[in-house]
Amino acid sequence: MLVWRKLSSEKWADSWQERLAFLGAERLVITQIASSRRIRLEIFDITADESILLSKRFGGEVRDLNHSTADWVRTVVLKRPISIRGRLRIFNHEPSAATLRDPNTIYIPADLAFGTGEHATTAGCLRLLADIAPKGNDWDFLDAGTGTGILAIAASRLGAKRVLGFDSDATAVRVAKANAHLNKIRGLKLFRADVLNYRPEGRFDIVAANLYSDLFRQAAPRLWPAIRPWGRLIISGLMLDQVEPVTEKLNEFFARIEATRVRGKWVTMLVRKTDK
Repeated sequence: MLVWRKLSSEKWADSWQERLAFLGAERLVITQIASSRRIRLEIFDITADESILLSKRFGGEVRDLNHSTADWVRTVVLKRPISIRGRLRIFNHEPSAATLRDPNTIYIPADLAFGTGEHATTAGCLRLLADIAPKGNDWDFLDAGTGTGILAIAASRLGAKRVLGFDSDATAVRVAKANAHLNKIRGLKLFRADVLNYRPEGRFDIVAANLYSDLFRQAAPRLWPAIRPWGRLIISGLMLDQVEPVTEKLNEFFARIEATRVRGKWVTMLVRKTDK
């Protein structure tokens, strides 16, 4: 699998999101480099033509994860399982058959490294979902911008009786379906849809929207009716300086912000839908 990679100053993060959006938001991973003001940009699963385009237009480097022995590649493909609140364990290398049968296990292959639960936005969503997911199975979950399907799969593992996930990117939907099959998840509905045109199929107890700030604010009027009264919305994909405009949009719906979690420059919010 080909991966494009580039280092940049953190102040240009928003600009890079816009410049690279044409390749699909779910393929871009932005990682804050510890003890510095720099970020690492990575786009996974690119084609040969895309690698030429990216290198020509933006510089950076292209590596093949299947053949490279560089340290940064090993950090992607050789991760220990990620524990989520003691309720889930996420592997990015294939676990044993016995481990995979464990209902608390999720397997997202390392060669589909974006969305494996390591990025701050995905990790924030997973932890909040594990915190608020009811212990029983009498709840529904919607995943807007599903990417690899990891949140939808997690909701199924946590007991949701109805789980829907959608994404505007055809590759993301294909990957999500493949991951659901690997994890032997049944009854999970994954489909392609534009969040700006999505019409909710009923209402849900929990909705996750791991979207960029501008996209979320545009999509909010579509997503809000999908939440049941007193249901919850998990929002991520936000940077610190984007919290205020998102909060202003939420205030239009009389939403109650229950938690704001910060990891580096990334923010995840938990919102309650009141009866107003």
